[in-house]
Amino acid sequence: MEDDGILLNFSTTPSTPKKPTVKRGNDRGVSKPSVPTTPRATIPVSAPTEEGTEETSEEAAAAATGLAPGTKIRHGRAQIASSLFSSNPLIPTTYQKKSLSTREGASNAPMLDSSTFTGIGIESDLADHLVNKYNVTTPTNVQAKAIPILLGPSSSVKTDHTEDVDVVVQAETGSGKTLTYLLPIVNRLIAASTAPKDVTDPKQQPFGDRMVGTIAIILTPTRELAQQVLGVLTQIVSLPRPKDENMRRLHWIVPGIVIGGDSKAKEKARLRKGVNVLVSTPGRLLDHLENTQSFDISNLKWLVLDEADRLLDLGFEETLKKIMNYIDARTMMGGNEKYRDLLVGKQWPKRRQTILCSATLRDDVKQLAGWSLVKPAFVSGTDAKRDASKLLATDHIDEEDEEMKFTTPNQLKQTYTIVPAKLRLITLLALLRSCFYDKRTRKSMNSKVIVFFSCCDSVDFHYDLFAHAGKPILDEDSDEEDDGEDDEQKIMKKALNDIVGKQEAKKFAKNLTGNNKNFKSNRSDEIASDGKNKKKKAAAVVEEASQISTLLGEKQIFRLHGDLNQQIRSKTFAEFSKAKAGVLFCTDVAARGLDLPNVDRIIQYDVPTDLKDYVHRAGRTARLGKTGEATLFLLPSEMDYLDVLKAQDLFPESITMETILKNIAEQGDDFQTPAQDIQNTMENYILSDESHVMLARKAFWSTCRAYATHPAAEKHIFHVKRLHLGHLAKSFALREAPSNIHEKTKGKKRKDAKNERMPGLKKFEGKDKPTGPYKNIKDPLKRNFDHAGEFAIASAASMTDGPTTKKKKKNPLPARR
Repeated sequence: MEDDGILLNFSTTPSTPKKPTVKRGNDRGVSKPSVPTTPRATIPVSAPTEEGTEETSEEAAAAATGLAPGTKIRHGRAQIASSLFSSNPLIPTTYQKKSLSTREGASNAPMLDSSTFTGIGIESDLADHLVNKYNVTTPTNVQAKAIPILLGPSSSVKTDHTEDVDVVVQAETGSGKTLTYLLPIVNRLIAASTAPKDVTDPKQQPFGDRMVGTIAIILTPTRELAQQVLGVLTQIVSLPRPKDENMRRLHWIVPGIVIGGDSKAKEKARLRKGVNVLVSTPGRLLDHLENTQSFDISNLKWLVLDEADRLLDLGFEETLKKIMNYIDARTMMGGNEKYRDLLVGKQWPKRRQTILCSATLRDDVKQLAGWSLVKPAFVSGTDAKRDASKLLATDHIDEEDEEMKFTTPNQLKQTYTIVPAKLRLITLLALLRSCFYDKRTRKSMNSKVIVFFSCCDSVDFHYDLFAHAGKPILDEDSDEEDDGEDDEQKIMKKALNDIVGKQEAKKFAKNLTGNNKNFKSNRSDEIASDGKNKKKKAAAVVEEASQISTLLGEKQIFRLHGDLNQQIRSKTFAEFSKAKAGVLFCTDVAARGLDLPNVDRIIQYDVPTDLKDYVHRAGRTARLGKTGEATLFLLPSEMDYLDVLKAQDLFPESITMETILKNIAEQGDDFQTPAQDIQNTMENYILSDESHVMLARKAFWSTCRAYATHPAAEKHIFHVKRLHLGHLAKSFALREAPSNIHEKTKGKKRKDAKNERMPGLKKFEGKDKPTGPYKNIKDPLKRNFDHAGEFAIASAASMTDGPTTKKKKKNPLPARR
């Protein structure tokens, strides 16, 4: 070994680019053609110099992993900035519309040939009140059909039903189903509480006693819908004095609400005083029926099941059966003896009247109508007249029943766009910008947009990204935050630290400056787990319902999903309803029944797992005759979903991705440069802090799991194996696909929810909480056992291995000092 140099082979001829290899089938047993080799020369390489050993830590780490020099490694991963417009799949030929809907005009608008609400039996004072409060003058198609039937004997309009009957109402979204069942109930209560001033007969005296109890219950699937119904109900019961001076009206109707998330003690106090028309969700109503003795429903006259198909989708069937059993048992005696003789006449139903409202009539909805309604009448928002007895029979197959399809308002413009996974995020941003700025006229616009996602984590990620990306990022360790502060600001900062704590004050300050590194999701399980002292501190820094987005030109953005606590959900719903412009990021919790006024566009960023949710999502716009647009995002591999829509007579129009991206072009039609710059800005924000990266990864993982929940009939369209995970990660501002999709931390929320349902298991918060016999250090004499609930259920997770007999303690606890 005379020469201790290293010998390597290098080619002396210019290298030619290597042709890409294409994977083929199994070629074993097939002779392969020989490839001529080029003679290579051996060149000795000298020992490395001192200058060559000076590498940065990032380059050394990259070299150790086999990556190219200069590759940055952040958050434990190699971060490679890839181009948005490279390696994208070819977009298939645009889908051609074969036929168009022949319906003309707005299908859910008020009927032009109908007179007024007084013409279908509504009191003139109530009809005038509707004009003043809601500017509603004429009823819709479903209202004109259902209200005379629901008024029963008290109606001034002749119908085929001279007695009170149960009713099934089916109508397309946005057709005014809420007023359809509220107006007849309120109209009959107002008529019962109005009488001439000179009347002397006790039987003709107006009724007005709040202590009669609950006489009407309205069940809704979600809390937001319950609050919306309560808002409408509160408005229409607040009538002014009668116009006729000879008439006297008693004001006694008290509307109320009981929903999950509110204080049960306050709800019990309201029920004890008397709530005459109650709006509720099924779970909380059953809770009060079982545990609140002062809840009086013995005089119940009306029961409304709103959005019945959604009630069943959320798994409330058994809850509804228990509720019906309680109602039947408590109303069997015909009501309280004190009011039995007063609640008579044509204004009061002789028996309980049940109203079922549903957008679809599936078999499970028919079964619900079968055991909850008695010989119901059927009312449809369309012109078709159907026999209710045949329609609601689950064993009857009708040719027309098979042809029933989902319908959308005629004035709703449906569009779709085919977007590769890598360009989804920037295309969404470009589409949202086009809603607030018209590039042709160069004028800003006020629009309200709702964007639907498939999971809560995706909503949180996009809300945080659009709220803070584009704002200056402050370094947590730098002293720039203290520069420029005067003495007064320092005193206020010190006082804030003393009141809410240093960490909470730091979060609050970062929220104000846009550097929200510790993004607070305001989820119910996070707030409920801190105890009384921490609740008081969190109340001082609770997050607002909306934030200002720099990426969208200083527009308001909101979010709404089921994991938020009730206070922030209620505040978000109220503020977005009042806002003139803004964007709401939400899940399907906002897809049913909510009447968010003046929504101009719906964006279905993730394809719904159920086809009917497509219709309900789109139904948040184009309501009551107004125009609206619904846009659907599809991947190139999801083109076959258009055939599914076509089978339901839904024909969305195509909008190319390039047309949308031109809205962010600064000069001419060149959109690639600004698109790449904006994408880099969003990626830099995500990489600026570990919490941002984890938020993006959780959204990526949850979206992949939600994608796998599509029904088997659509697996040929939506399958996880057809996704390019690296390109999909780009749509979450990540530079590579996260691994470990089944990481344990992502199942924590589901595990916590399971523990809440099982009182026998103890729920621990935090990783550093001590366990074992010494976990009660302050009070060692306090026994550390779990107080099981009344219906405690044990599981294998809560039982130790081996015998469960009491063992002798080896190390006694230290004496209390």
